[in-house]
Amino acid sequence: MTGFFARLCALAAPLFAVFLLLPPAVEAEDAYLGLPDAAGREEVFAYCGACHSMQLVVQQGLTRHGWEEILEWMIDEQGMAQLEAEEEKLVLDYLAEHVSPETQKERLRARGLLGGG
Repeated sequence: MTGFFARLCALAAPLFAVFLLLPPAVEAEDAYLGLPDAAGREEVFAYCGACHSMQLVVQQGLTRHGWEEILEWMIDEQGMAQLEAEEEKLVLDYLAEHVSPETQKERLRARGLLGGG
């Protein structure tokens, strides 16, 4: 068993070293899929990420009205707990500003996946 453990450690050490060398900004960006650090981000990740991958949430790119409809549907039809009014506003404000059709276009352009028009 000692030989197996030694080989396992030898294989894992380089991967662990790379992880330790990643700057915190890269780790944070990956965790938040490039979403800006603004009021509501943590709540979006807590509420939406409880049931969905954040990648699914981020790719939606809805208007505020669209996000309101989705939230209402999840509460009415999917059994999601109603958010406190203040938290609901915070989440909807964040999604409307940072996960909207316009921000989706900006993200695609930044990755070279969408033309300038």
